[in-house]
Amino acid sequence: MPSKTKRSDGVARKITHPVRFAADEYEQLKKKAYEARVSIGEFIRRAALRRRVVEPPPPPQLNWKLYEELNAIGVNLNQIAKAANKAVKSGQDVDIDVEQLQNLVESLRASIRETQMQLLECGVPDDDGEESA
Repeated sequence: MPSKTKRSDGVARKITHPVRFAADEYEQLKKKAYEARVSIGEFIRRAALRRRVVEPPPPPQLNWKLYEELNAIGVNLNQIAKAANKAVKSGQDVDIDVEQLQNLVESLRASIRETQMQLLECGVPDDDGEESA
């Protein structure tokens, strides 16, 4: 993914130009940029340079569920890593309850399996020939 300060072709964005908005204008701008899934700066650039500023279609609900599941897994793993790193930096033994860690890993595996099964079921035609959601 390109840096916010560089275009996709690598050219640096070094020039800034202040722009003032009324509160209601700024709220509209934020909403439109959010809906288009781009930053406010990118939205303004696209609009000013007459580039495409179209809201992409929303991802399927299943993708949001997958995102939430993976986010929860990441949060749990970060908590474990943070605790272990803190212990190591302070010269302490890493005090991890192995049984609790095994339970967490098994819970994460079950969540991943459930999400995988939902992904496999998505788009598979039902008996009546229609796709399941």
